[in-house]
Amino acid sequence: MAAQQGKVRCPACSSALSLKAGISFEPFFAHPPGVDCPAESADSATEWLPAVEQTAAASALEETVHTTPDEDEEKTIGSFRLPKKRTIGGTETPPPSVPKPPVYRKRLTPKKTIQQMARSRQDVRLHPNQEKAVHTTDGPVLILAGAGSGKTRVMTARTIHLIQDHGVDPRQIMVVTFTTKAADEIRQRISRELPARQARELVAGTFHSIFYRMLLHHQPERWNPQRLLKKDWQKWRLLRESGILLGHDDLLALKENEMLEALSIISRWKNEYILPHEAGNREGVNDDERLAWQLYPLYESAKQKHNWFDFDDMLIGCYEMMREQPELLTRYQQRLTHVMIDEFQDINKIQYEMVKLLAAPQNNLCVIGDDDQSIYGFRGSDPHYILGFTSDFPQAKSITLEVNYRSHTSIVGLSYSLIGHNRSRWEKECLTFHHEEGETYLFETEDEEEQASRIVDEILHRKEQGVSLGDCAILFRTNESARPILERMSEAGIPFHYSQEEESFYQRQTVRWTLHYLRLALNPDDTDALKEILPTLYISADLWNVVRSQAILEDEPILHTLPRLPQFKPYQRKHLQAIADILADCRHATPAQALELIYEDGKLRDYLRKRAKERENGRERWSDELQQLVSAAKRHATISDFLLYIDKMSQQEKEWRTNRPLPDEAVSILSIHRAKGLEYDHVFLPDLVEGALPHEYTLDELRKGSQAALEEERRLLYVAITRARLSLSIGIPRERFGRKTRPSRFIAEMGR
Repeated sequence: MAAQQGKVRCPACSSALSLKAGISFEPFFAHPPGVDCPAESADSATEWLPAVEQTAAASALEETVHTTPDEDEEKTIGSFRLPKKRTIGGTETPPPSVPKPPVYRKRLTPKKTIQQMARSRQDVRLHPNQEKAVHTTDGPVLILAGAGSGKTRVMTARTIHLIQDHGVDPRQIMVVTFTTKAADEIRQRISRELPARQARELVAGTFHSIFYRMLLHHQPERWNPQRLLKKDWQKWRLLRESGILLGHDDLLALKENEMLEALSIISRWKNEYILPHEAGNREGVNDDERLAWQLYPLYESAKQKHNWFDFDDMLIGCYEMMREQPELLTRYQQRLTHVMIDEFQDINKIQYEMVKLLAAPQNNLCVIGDDDQSIYGFRGSDPHYILGFTSDFPQAKSITLEVNYRSHTSIVGLSYSLIGHNRSRWEKECLTFHHEEGETYLFETEDEEEQASRIVDEILHRKEQGVSLGDCAILFRTNESARPILERMSEAGIPFHYSQEEESFYQRQTVRWTLHYLRLALNPDDTDALKEILPTLYISADLWNVVRSQAILEDEPILHTLPRLPQFKPYQRKHLQAIADILADCRHATPAQALELIYEDGKLRDYLRKRAKERENGRERWSDELQQLVSAAKRHATISDFLLYIDKMSQQEKEWRTNRPLPDEAVSILSIHRAKGLEYDHVFLPDLVEGALPHEYTLDELRKGSQAALEEERRLLYVAITRARLSLSIGIPRERFGRKTRPSRFIAEMGR
């Protein structure tokens, strides 16, 4: 922190030094780029004040210490090892007694040893089980394809085999993929070995794209693409503007985020083929589900009345069209003789029922997936369908693709050591193609801010070694983990790809209120800031003009006018005077101290707690937001510096949304859910602590006796680990959002 604030300076050239503390190298202090220091040489650059811990560094530097020129022994101060024959400071003082510093980093060794694939088979295009999967073309087939096992290669080879060797017309083959990009990739690979025309004729795409084409062909008047509700805000606007909510005052009073949560529950029900009259018979387990039960029939009525439809309606509409028109279903069954489904572990009920209809009666149905990568339960996906496939199709053949071609040995070992703790899964053997061990690090930090700095330093270090930024990815469980990382990346000037999945941190209501308090502390006449925080002071917006007029009449700062207004009761005036006094004290405090004064003495935390009391949220997000602000504020010496920093970050965030660097020139920062199907050489997993991964919601479910949510969290971490090819770095902050943490239980399950 002292280095961040420019307080750590080189005794030779007086330049401010920065602490470099990555993951695969020992920490050290470095000069800014372009500084020519006489004490620094090429062979000693990385020996400048080696450190083990930033906090120890700051305390040690407060002491003035020197070594004499003819002293040959190394001197140690706290956790520092000072270079030989180098002077720092003036007079010698005894070294402070500090506790032994924590382990800087450690290798995470897998509990399970993974066998390597026999070298004699490495140069074979398809290994035996892949070849078996390609040539098994009749009847139902279940292909269990672990992470990095060459699934796309098998799907492509199997399609080519059907066309070339069995003479199947490409128009009779339906390949369903999880993304449009995956379908395009299969077509491109096929076009390299077959005429382009045959690749184009293949029926390939996502469930939504294929089923929607069927609907458009047979019922174009009902499924006009101009009437598709693509975004949640469009659904919300339809409900507000259609008048369907008139007479439902409780629904009209809902905030947008509450309405969108209910709509997401409705979407999940539709994917499970639970219709409005059936949802009404379900007893909601929480307030959100009870709200969704009320809203579901109204939402469906509004769409029907105004001829709108959403993505879920495409699946239901196609399924019902086939069930209601047997002759049409028969035509499609005769047309599509071979069906292949990718990512089968992510299928939902309505999709599965549709697939069974189309594949009958031949049942030349090949499903490919990995039950260990089923991570979309919140969308209605259910691993039950892949686990129960052989029960639905007793004659099905099961084939396992057991070789991981992607990741180095230790990464594969960690992933399989972890996922083996799940009970609801297919047992699989696993081999690794690579003989290299790979790098698997566990690094512990003081908090989320230091964790972000360490990751950024590591990325810069790898870049200096020739690693492309596009080969690095930072994967997070929840969006809260992203803020410090994005800010450190911006400060370091590292280009990155980041998809904004929710509103900006600094634009959230809780954060904006807090920052306006700080602005009032600097300027008690900031009318915009005071107007924003009126609700937190229990002042009606109707009184705003009175407050402003009184300040103008008395010619004094608007904040000082508040306690003397006759409209307020004595206890209100007392509280407003206390606020004015607190903000006056804040002016001379550090940003972190000022925030604590505002939270506690200014009663902002009490106000936010009361405001959120009636919401059923699992955890208090507002409290995390307050603590995140404190963590960010600790890096700044003055309130004005902190506010300038926030203004800069807010401006840079606008650039994040518009800038589109080339893929190879930018680090990927994304959620684990979005990373599924992708791969990177170097992967960083921050915040592997209880409450983050596994998530707090999961821990609540576990306390209620449910293991299903914990198993999905374990699968989520399995997906994250298996994105890495060469190295995996796992961060454990000892404190997160101002609260002490415990390492995730998953760490002990997978490594030692």
